[in-house]
Amino acid sequence: MIDKFYKPFNNRDDALHKLLDIIHLENLIKDNVILLAISAGGLLFANEISKRTNLSLDFLFSEPIFAPKNPDCKIAIVSESMDIMINETLVDCFDISYDFIYGEAQRKYEEKILPDIYKYRKGENLRSLDKRNVLIIDEGIESGLSIGVAIKSCLKKGVNGIMVAAPVISNDIILLLDSSVDDVYSVYNPKHFVSTKHYFKHREEIDSSIIVDILDKSLSKLIQTQKG
Repeated sequence: MIDKFYKPFNNRDDALHKLLDIIHLENLIKDNVILLAISAGGLLFANEISKRTNLSLDFLFSEPIFAPKNPDCKIAIVSESMDIMINETLVDCFDISYDFIYGEAQRKYEEKILPDIYKYRKGENLRSLDKRNVLIIDEGIESGLSIGVAIKSCLKKGVNGIMVAAPVISNDIILLLDSSVDDVYSVYNPKHFVSTKHYFKHREEIDSSIIVDILDKSLSKLIQTQKG
């Protein structure tokens, strides 16, 4: 079944505009929140919020892990801090060993995540999140894997508080997030989530050069701040 009453966003600008209507930017500024994107679309949103607030931003790299006999079935995800989130139901259903998952996690880290860190962040580690408030930003949250591993990584890094923002978040995930983070900002919360692109009339591919440019500027800003 599809939720028929959700009018698609015209584009990312429209989605951001509607999302900003419900995010209290003044509170983000007051708490000196770090904007943490977990997707390319989320990074575009984080960049626009950063321009309006002068808040720092960063990107959490992660890679999905797929079932051994089904390359379209995502069973887990690993982050750059080697945190892993597993869909236990699928793993049990397909009788997939945890040795396979941990082996794939290590392989994805070495073959995908590390090269991305060098390409997009010049080899720098994720900035310190210790005792900071973090706003995790995505373009759409359908399952609990990506946001779950992001929360797990943030907690591991000693954050003070976690908020989550995305134009569209599955209603099931909203219910889970309400009990695990401080605030959730979302325009649409469909009970029958189709796919993120379903909620956009136009959703263009994001060129890697845009990601490089945003993270380059963020890194330069961090270096300047550290020099004081």
